[in-house]
Amino acid sequence: MRTIVLTVVGVVILVNTAIAVLYEVPSGPFTEIIQAGQPKAQIVIPAQPTDLEQFAASELQAYINRISGAKLPIIKEGEPFNFSYSFFLGLTRRAAAKGIKPDEGKMGRDGFALSSASDGLIVLGRNDLGTVFGVYELLERYFDVRWFMPDEIGEYIPKSDTLRLGRINLVYKPSFRVRWVGDGEWPLHQRMNAYIKAGNRNLGINWKWHFHTFVVLIPPEKYYADHPEYFAMVKGKRTVTDSKSHGNQLCTSNPDVVREVAKNLIITLDAEPGIEIITLSPNDGGGFCECEKCCALDESGRDWFAKYSRRLAIFNNEVAKIVKQKHPKVLIKVGAYAMYARPPLDNDYRPEQNLFFQLCHLYFCHNHPLSSDGCKAGVTYETTKPKPEFQSNQEFCKILEQWLKLSPHLFIYEYYSIGGMGRANLPWPLVHTMRKDIPYYRDRGVEGFYTQLSDTLWHRLGLNYYVAAKLCWNADLNVDALLDDYFEKFYGPAAKPMKEYFMAMEQSMQDWNGCASYGLQGVAGLKIIGPKIFTPEVMARMGTSLEKAEKATIGDVTLTKRVAMARKMYDETKQALTVIDKKK
Repeated sequence: MRTIVLTVVGVVILVNTAIAVLYEVPSGPFTEIIQAGQPKAQIVIPAQPTDLEQFAASELQAYINRISGAKLPIIKEGEPFNFSYSFFLGLTRRAAAKGIKPDEGKMGRDGFALSSASDGLIVLGRNDLGTVFGVYELLERYFDVRWFMPDEIGEYIPKSDTLRLGRINLVYKPSFRVRWVGDGEWPLHQRMNAYIKAGNRNLGINWKWHFHTFVVLIPPEKYYADHPEYFAMVKGKRTVTDSKSHGNQLCTSNPDVVREVAKNLIITLDAEPGIEIITLSPNDGGGFCECEKCCALDESGRDWFAKYSRRLAIFNNEVAKIVKQKHPKVLIKVGAYAMYARPPLDNDYRPEQNLFFQLCHLYFCHNHPLSSDGCKAGVTYETTKPKPEFQSNQEFCKILEQWLKLSPHLFIYEYYSIGGMGRANLPWPLVHTMRKDIPYYRDRGVEGFYTQLSDTLWHRLGLNYYVAAKLCWNADLNVDALLDDYFEKFYGPAAKPMKEYFMAMEQSMQDWNGCASYGLQGVAGLKIIGPKIFTPEVMARMGTSLEKAEKATIGDVTLTKRVAMARKMYDETKQALTVIDKKK
């Protein structure tokens, strides 16, 4: 068996390899924690551990066992030690004795400290979840474990019967305070903190509802019969439909609606103590109220992106003021989306401090990085028939800065999954933009990050999801090294052809150099650009690379399944292009 050497900020595998190093090269002195398949250390938790401290210990034990075959014992402080070296997890007396304590300024909401002591390594989070994240960082950064996608097919676990750990002194603060990429256990391993689970247990931020909630707060089946005036007037009538997601907007100028919405938010918060974020937002789509009072609140002469901004800004503030009286610490997440993406123009507009703004990067370009001037009228997008629901990324950046000046609570809502090309069963090559956009968001001071993710599209968009999660956690990662690490570990001997396969798409997207957006091409219209990206030449290169990868992984069940996912994507792409061609 080989030896894995681990240290302060990196891992070196003692084999000849040309893999780009994702973390820094290690240095000694080293301590053996596993020797020839036998444990030389123990995991120590507080005498009265919390559930998450016990969970963190069990995770460290399980993954070390899967790497080495050795099972580190878990003991509580006060019990006799078997070895001279320990992993001290959570709020141990050993951490306190060394002067290590939770520090929100240095660790954020759920960061951690990894600190070597004379007798072991201390892992202490800003909170219990931070301790779990510290264990996962330890496993990834220093023990070479990876979670590329959900379930065992997505895990990479190196094998070694000897592990040596160097000295570590790392205090880590995540790049975003709120991080949401996927639901369940996979994002937990990626150190996300929204909608995460350990088994059936919900962890992380206590967040109530996702986005469009008018229908939840004022359900038509409960209110319409007695209070039709609560609902939007459209074409002179106040009517509702059976839709649970679109339309059925509220008459937000009605003070009774303000009070009823606030009351129902408070009832929910009273019934579920501990909620940290609760969502207040119009239903999806149109159907906004056309009554005289609502329209009087709108700003004349503004574009499509500000059509309803002022009326909703007033409504959100009025509701937030009422809720704050009873629940001052709860953040109310409201939308900055589509026809209310821009802030209102009122010089005296000041959002309530308990509002958390979700700015959606949907009707803007996804093919050019935000930090570039890549979007150019008449060059990268047509202006002969301007569409009001499209703006360049340069304009999105202005909107972003406007919201940041108004509120410290800004949450980005990205679309790295459901792009119009995806609706045509085509891949959506976005790594070239993500690698710059996510650090850009962090550098501007954005507090939270989310991207849509589909559990059924990992074969097509898994690389997007993985890169988004990694950069959401650590926006300073070297993306070239991250990609090399991904292809080498996920595809093994097929790493080179599989990287060529994916990068052919990325390069073609960049070479096309057009703007791609829901607003520019239409909701499903991005399929129009599919044939421009997936040209016969690009498809031929992808096909050749795929054949090489399939040959390289013959005999390995796991690698064969992974390459088969790429084959499925390739076959779907060929079929989609055929369908598009027939419709021309």
